[in-house]
Amino acid sequence: MDARGVRAYILAVVSLCSAAAGFGIGCGGAQADTLEWALVQAYQNNPSLNAQRAALRATDENVPQALSGYRPKLSITTADGYNHQSATSVVPIAGALITSPFSQDFYSRTVGATGSYTLFNGFQTANRTRQAESQVDAARETLRVTEQQVLLDAATAYMNLLRDQAVLDLQRRNVEVLTEQLKQTRDRFNVGEVTRTDVAQAESRLAAGRSQLLSAQSQYVTSRANYRRVIGVDPGNLAAGTPVDRLSPRTLAQAIVQGQQQSPSVLAAMYGVDIAELSVKVSEGALYPNLSVTASASQGWEPAFEALRATQLSVLGQLTVPIYQGGGEYSAARRIGQTQKLITPKYYNKILLDCFGLG
Repeated sequence: MDARGVRAYILAVVSLCSAAAGFGIGCGGAQADTLEWALVQAYQNNPSLNAQRAALRATDENVPQALSGYRPKLSITTADGYNHQSATSVVPIAGALITSPFSQDFYSRTVGATGSYTLFNGFQTANRTRQAESQVDAARETLRVTEQQVLLDAATAYMNLLRDQAVLDLQRRNVEVLTEQLKQTRDRFNVGEVTRTDVAQAESRLAAGRSQLLSAQSQYVTSRANYRRVIGVDPGNLAAGTPVDRLSPRTLAQAIVQGQQQSPSVLAAMYGVDIAELSVKVSEGALYPNLSVTASASQGWEPAFEALRATQLSVLGQLTVPIYQGGGEYSAARRIGQTQKLITPKYYNKILLDCFGLG
């Protein structure tokens, strides 16, 4: 079974346990908690995983934002209100200057609509859309990385708690045995069969056993708290884990091929290369001409004047050709290009080695 099959298996177990919970059926059973049940709880309750899911949903919104560049933009404006206008005019009459004041109040209303559509912007919208889609794919692979890490931490916490519980039981039985040995040694000392040195040695072994018991108790409490932190629930009676050899590739060559094709870390890095390349193209698109068309219509009412109603319509095409803008666009393209070079075949191979613990 490959990595996708394992993930599908976990998701199937999650769905089964969720359905069982809806009918009041315990997924882990009344007797013991299983490793599969613990993985389901971690998959549902782990805060890091929930946060990464929210980050993926936020990244999904980049696609409709990028697609909005293909669509027109429409707006409607309106203005209503009273106006006051006053003026003073000087008119020469019969050699004299006659001052004539003028004042009036009137109500005006204007309604207008404006629409704009970008016909060409240097392929920036297309590149932004592809970049947003690559970002979503990379975020999904990052979510898979988080899922793998959470499930690994859950399995590790489960097995560590199982181990520390067994060690604690062993140390308790060891203290019981050493206590009984000390009692027998003292009885033999009372009848003269052993010396006081033998009693002191038995007491020393018991003290060492109690110290190991306290250490085992401390480790058990730590593992129990880590189980609660990773899985999200308090542990119950843990059942023994099941072997996972059937889920692993049979040979190292198969593991390498499977890692190259399905490892989320590798796939996320590959999508990161695409995102960097498209970022360069978006920056270069700012150097291309920009062609857009704008249409507007407005109508106004001013009953105080002779023109009771005025209508205005316009359709304008605008072409903007950048000639010199201070070199900022060239610098942005060079910066993103250097960022793109951070992931080269050398670093790609390093990611592969890290994935298999060979780096």
